[in-house]
Amino acid sequence: MRFALFYQSVISDWNHGNAHFLRGLMRSLQARGHSVICYEQVDNWSLRHLLAEVPNAVAEFEAHFPDLRYERYRPGPGLEARLGERLAEADIAIVHEWNEPEVIRMIGSLCSTLGVRSLFHDTHYRVAVDGAYRDRLGLECFDDILAYSPSVAQRYADLGFHNVHVVHEAADITIFAPRDVAKRDDVVFVGNYGDGDRDREIEEYVLGPRQALPSLCYAIYGVRYPAAVLARLRNGLDVDFRGRLANVEVPGVYSAAKVVLHVPRRQYVELLPGTPTIRVFEALASGACLVSLPWPDTDGLFSAGRDYVVARSAEEMCELVSWLCADAAAREELGRHGRQTILARHTCDHRAEQLLSILR
Repeated sequence: MRFALFYQSVISDWNHGNAHFLRGLMRSLQARGHSVICYEQVDNWSLRHLLAEVPNAVAEFEAHFPDLRYERYRPGPGLEARLGERLAEADIAIVHEWNEPEVIRMIGSLCSTLGVRSLFHDTHYRVAVDGAYRDRLGLECFDDILAYSPSVAQRYADLGFHNVHVVHEAADITIFAPRDVAKRDDVVFVGNYGDGDRDREIEEYVLGPRQALPSLCYAIYGVRYPAAVLARLRNGLDVDFRGRLANVEVPGVYSAAKVVLHVPRRQYVELLPGTPTIRVFEALASGACLVSLPWPDTDGLFSAGRDYVVARSAEEMCELVSWLCADAAAREELGRHGRQTILARHTCDHRAEQLLSILR
């Protein structure tokens, strides 16, 4: 089959966690003999920010992913005609929710006219909870909706949408695997600060325990951290803030850390239960020893206590981090079990097979 994918960016992973799964899904579909091309807007938000930091980012992407095809389009009067030409050459169109609303609506309408099967891919809480925004997307034109958790799927079903499928994210094991590197850090947190939707959790579960464990080496990677927080990390907490981390470099960072922390955004815990972030898949695929805040695993994707451990309070976080930093055997067993769970159930190959079964 010929797939046309429309995403924020396949080139950029700047504040764009979905790039990992998108790249992996493209590779898995291509490995099964399908033609896949990703379309993205020339000046998309994620790539624009990445280029400001890494001017040669496009060349770096092409060096890491020479097998992934992409084409960039420019908004304007001729866009509908151009996209219509591209879609006429496709059998399947998958449109991610992080596109301009008018582009989503345009693609859905074009696919309906051309007879191209169209799928809307939702990996966020925005569309599910914001009715006014959702109404701008023309979702009635899409044949299927791919929701990345059962709670998101249920919201669509409650709104009267049919052909809603739960497709969880997964790990691209062509990139994410344990690395044979020396330990550099005791504790690492990889995560963007975002829009204040986990500031309390970062304060309580990352920064608070760091104060209580001054002998350990803490490092944080991410973007969009406020200046006041950065000043505190460097001057008061002795946390090594290292800024943006390219997604392809994450496995090496996780492998070089004794303990990796997972802090889900509160929307996923409170509004959309059963929604693991891509960070869980990344950490476990890398064989990391993962300590997570609680999140409701309604689909039984993982085994808490065996794939990772859960800190239900700041005090428990301190206890778990102290124990695991000192117990190499426990770290190794958690990392081994978590990676085996990924390999058995949660790779991009698994999701590609699921997608193909939906399309049959």
